[in-house]
Amino acid sequence: MKSQLAPIHPLPAARDEASVRSDRFSARNHRSDVRLEPTRRGRFVITAVAFLLGLLVAAAVLFALDLPSALADSDSSHPSTVVVESGDTLWGYAEQYAPEDVSAEVYIAQIRELNHLPTARLTAGEEIRLPAGGTAQR
Repeated sequence: MKSQLAPIHPLPAARDEASVRSDRFSARNHRSDVRLEPTRRGRFVITAVAFLLGLLVAAAVLFALDLPSALADSDSSHPSTVVVESGDTLWGYAEQYAPEDVSAEVYIAQIRELNHLPTARLTAGEEIRLPAGGTAQR
Protein backbone atom coordinates (compact mmCIF):
# COMPACT_ATOMS: atom_id res chain seq x y z
CA MET A 1 0.00 0.00 0.00
CA LYS A 2 1.27 3.25 -1.09
CA SER A 3 0.52 6.42 0.89
CA GLN A 4 -0.34 9.71 -0.69
CA LEU A 5 0.68 13.05 0.52
CA ALA A 6 -1.91 15.71 1.20
CA PRO A 7 -1.39 19.08 -0.41
CA ILE A 8 -0.37 21.85 1.97
CA HIS A 9 -1.88 25.27 1.37
CA PRO A 10 -0.21 28.41 2.65
CA LEU A 11 -1.87 30.18 5.62
CA PRO A 12 -3.63 33.43 4.89
CA ALA A 13 -1.70 36.55 5.70
CA ALA A 14 -2.06 37.58 9.34
CA ARG A 15 -4.24 40.66 9.82
CA ASP A 16 -4.43 42.67 12.93
CA GLU A 17 -7.62 42.50 15.00
CA ALA A 18 -8.53 46.18 14.49
CA SER A 19 -8.73 45.82 10.71
CA VAL A 20 -10.93 42.71 11.08
CA ARG A 21 -13.30 44.64 13.40
CA SER A 22 -13.47 47.64 11.06
CA ASP A 23 -14.25 45.36 8.11
CA ARG A 24 -17.14 43.76 10.02
CA PHE A 25 -18.42 47.16 11.16
CA SER A 26 -18.34 48.67 7.67
CA ALA A 27 -20.00 45.61 6.14
CA ARG A 28 -22.81 45.80 8.70
CA ASN A 29 -23.42 49.53 8.24
CA HIS A 30 -23.32 49.61 4.46
CA ARG A 31 -26.16 47.25 3.82
CA SER A 32 -28.87 49.16 2.05
CA ASP A 33 -31.27 46.25 1.82
CA VAL A 34 -31.70 45.87 5.59
CA ARG A 35 -34.85 47.46 7.02
CA LEU A 36 -35.62 47.47 10.72
CA GLU A 37 -39.24 47.24 11.76
CA PRO A 38 -40.55 47.02 15.33
CA THR A 39 -42.37 43.89 16.34
CA ARG A 40 -45.98 43.92 17.48
CA ARG A 41 -44.83 44.16 21.08
CA GLY A 42 -42.40 46.92 20.16
CA ARG A 43 -45.16 48.96 18.50
CA PHE A 44 -47.33 48.48 21.60
CA VAL A 45 -44.53 49.65 23.90
CA ILE A 46 -43.80 52.70 21.73
CA THR A 47 -47.51 53.61 21.66
CA ALA A 48 -47.88 53.14 25.43
CA VAL A 49 -44.83 55.28 26.18
CA ALA A 50 -46.05 58.03 23.85
CA PHE A 51 -49.51 57.93 25.47
CA LEU A 52 -48.08 58.14 28.99
CA LEU A 53 -45.81 61.02 28.02
CA GLY A 54 -48.83 62.81 26.55
CA LEU A 55 -50.75 62.33 29.81
CA LEU A 56 -47.82 63.67 31.81
CA VAL A 57 -47.54 66.75 29.63
CA ALA A 58 -51.30 67.38 29.81
CA ALA A 59 -51.30 67.01 33.62
CA ALA A 60 -48.33 69.35 33.95
CA VAL A 61 -50.05 71.98 31.81
CA LEU A 62 -53.30 71.68 33.78
CA PHE A 63 -51.59 72.05 37.12
CA ALA A 64 -49.27 74.79 35.90
CA LEU A 65 -52.23 76.86 34.68
CA ASP A 66 -54.29 75.96 37.78
CA LEU A 67 -57.22 74.90 35.62
CA PRO A 68 -58.74 72.38 38.07
CA SER A 69 -59.59 75.09 40.57
CA ALA A 70 -60.90 77.35 37.81
CA LEU A 71 -63.15 74.59 36.50
CA ALA A 72 -64.30 73.50 39.95
CA ASP A 73 -65.68 76.89 40.97
CA SER A 74 -66.43 78.89 37.86
CA ASP A 75 -69.21 80.88 39.62
CA SER A 76 -67.49 84.01 40.87
CA SER A 77 -70.68 85.39 42.48
CA HIS A 78 -70.36 82.93 45.38
CA PRO A 79 -67.68 83.99 47.86
CA SER A 80 -66.15 81.38 50.11
CA THR A 81 -65.69 83.98 52.86
CA VAL A 82 -67.74 87.03 53.72
CA VAL A 83 -66.92 90.03 55.89
CA VAL A 84 -69.97 90.72 58.06
CA GLU A 85 -71.37 94.19 57.68
CA SER A 86 -73.66 96.00 60.08
CA GLY A 87 -77.19 94.56 59.91
CA ASP A 88 -76.16 91.23 58.27
CA THR A 89 -77.75 88.06 59.64
CA LEU A 90 -77.24 84.35 59.09
CA TRP A 91 -80.79 84.21 57.78
CA GLY A 92 -79.91 86.83 55.14
CA TYR A 93 -76.85 84.85 54.09
CA ALA A 94 -78.99 81.70 53.87
CA GLU A 95 -81.50 83.46 51.61
CA GLN A 96 -78.72 84.87 49.44
CA TYR A 97 -76.26 81.98 49.14
CA ALA A 98 -78.03 78.71 50.02
CA PRO A 99 -78.49 76.21 47.17
CA GLU A 100 -82.07 75.62 46.06
CA ASP A 101 -82.18 72.10 47.46
CA VAL A 102 -81.00 73.19 50.97
CA SER A 103 -83.38 74.84 53.41
CA ALA A 104 -82.42 78.08 55.16
CA GLU A 105 -82.33 76.35 58.56
CA VAL A 106 -79.95 73.67 57.35
CA TYR A 107 -77.71 76.25 55.66
CA ILE A 108 -77.59 78.34 58.85
CA ALA A 109 -76.62 75.22 60.82
CA GLN A 110 -73.85 74.52 58.28
CA ILE A 111 -72.51 78.09 58.61
CA ARG A 112 -72.53 77.87 62.43
CA GLU A 113 -70.77 74.49 62.37
CA LEU A 114 -68.21 75.60 59.77
CA ASN A 115 -67.32 78.76 61.73
CA HIS A 116 -67.72 77.28 65.25
CA LEU A 117 -70.33 79.91 66.16
CA PRO A 118 -72.01 79.22 69.54
CA THR A 119 -74.94 81.51 68.66
CA ALA A 120 -76.45 83.05 65.54
CA ARG A 121 -75.15 86.50 66.45
CA LEU A 122 -72.72 88.13 64.07
CA THR A 123 -70.37 91.03 64.73
CA ALA A 124 -69.65 93.66 62.08
CA GLY A 125 -66.15 93.22 60.62
CA GLU A 126 -66.08 89.50 61.42
CA GLU A 127 -65.07 87.20 58.55
CA ILE A 128 -67.10 84.03 58.18
CA ARG A 129 -66.81 81.13 55.78
CA LEU A 130 -69.80 79.93 53.81
CA PRO A 131 -70.45 76.28 52.89
CA ALA A 132 -69.43 75.34 49.35
CA GLY A 133 -71.99 74.79 46.63
CA GLY A 134 -74.18 77.85 47.07
CA THR A 135 -74.83 80.53 44.47
CA ALA A 136 -75.96 84.07 44.87
CA GLN A 137 -79.67 84.54 44.27
CA ARG A 138 -79.95 88.34 44.21
